[in-house]
Amino acid sequence: MRNGLVGVLVLAGVLVSCKDSKMQNAFATDDEQEDDSVEAYVGDTLHLFAEEEEPPATVDELFDDFFYSFVDDARFQRQRIAFPLPCKEDEEETRLTGEEWQQFDRFDAQEFYSFIYEREQDVELQKDTAMQSVDVEWISLRDNRVEQFDFNRVGGKWTLTEVRKVPREKLPNGDFLTFYAQFVNDSTFQRESLAEPVRLILTSEDGEEENQEEELAADDWFNMKGDLPLPTDALICIDYGQACISQNRKTLMMQGLSNGLQMKFRFNKDGDDWKLIEIEY
Repeated sequence: MRNGLVGVLVLAGVLVSCKDSKMQNAFATDDEQEDDSVEAYVGDTLHLFAEEEEPPATVDELFDDFFYSFVDDARFQRQRIAFPLPCKEDEEETRLTGEEWQQFDRFDAQEFYSFIYEREQDVELQKDTAMQSVDVEWISLRDNRVEQFDFNRVGGKWTLTEVRKVPREKLPNGDFLTFYAQFVNDSTFQRESLAEPVRLILTSEDGEEENQEEELAADDWFNMKGDLPLPTDALICIDYGQACISQNRKTLMMQGLSNGLQMKFRFNKDGDDWKLIEIEY
C-alpha cells in the first residue's frame, strides 16, 4: 500500500498546467492567399482566444476558485489588484505600481497552498460564498519574513487591496510556524519530531469503503517524505477566519492549485515539543 501511495504522490508532484494548443495553427494559409484575406481571418478569430482565457462567471463565488485564477492568469491577476497597491510595514507605507508588482509577485509558479486549522468544522469555511475578506500569508521559512495579502470583495469581486509585512512571531500560529520551518529544513530535528509511530490514513475517494491505516516508523517517513507536498522555502497559508484557540494541536492541510491533491498533516504539542502524529491522504 505504501508503494502505491508514493507512486500517486510522485505523479501528482510532477503535474504541470499546460495550455490547449489545438488553435496554434488556426491562422495557417496557402501561400497564394491574398494578404487582406489573412488579415480578415485573424480579425474574425481573435475573440475566440479572449473567450478561452476568460475565467468563468462563477469565479467570485468561492475564494478558492478566484485564487486559482488569480495565480494562474497574469492578465486576470492585474485586473484584480487595486493599483497603486498599499504595502505597509510598521508605520511606513509604500505603494506598488503594476510594473513593480511583476517583480514583487509572491504567487508565481506556486503549486500548493496550505490551510492551518484546529477544528474540523473550520474546513467548511472554504465553501462559504458569503465571505467578504480573506488573508493570504506568504511565509518565508528561511528567515522571519511574512507578507499578508488582504483580499476583499469590491463591488462583488475579489480584489487584492493591501499588503502588510509582519514578523512571523506576531502571527496567531507563529509558534507552530517556527517549529515547521525547522522541521522541514533540519533532518535531525525532523527525526526527533516524529511520533513513534506516525499514523498513515488512506481515505476512500467515494466515501463508501473503509479507510485504510498503516503505522510509519521513522525510516518509512524518510523514504517517502521527498514525494510529499511539504514546502521548505516558503509556505502560502490562507486565513479564512478559522479559530486559533489552542496552541497544542494543528492540522496543516496542503492543497494542489491545479492537480486536486489534498493531504493533511496533524501535529500535537507535548510539553514544549511539537510532534507529527498523523498523515491523512
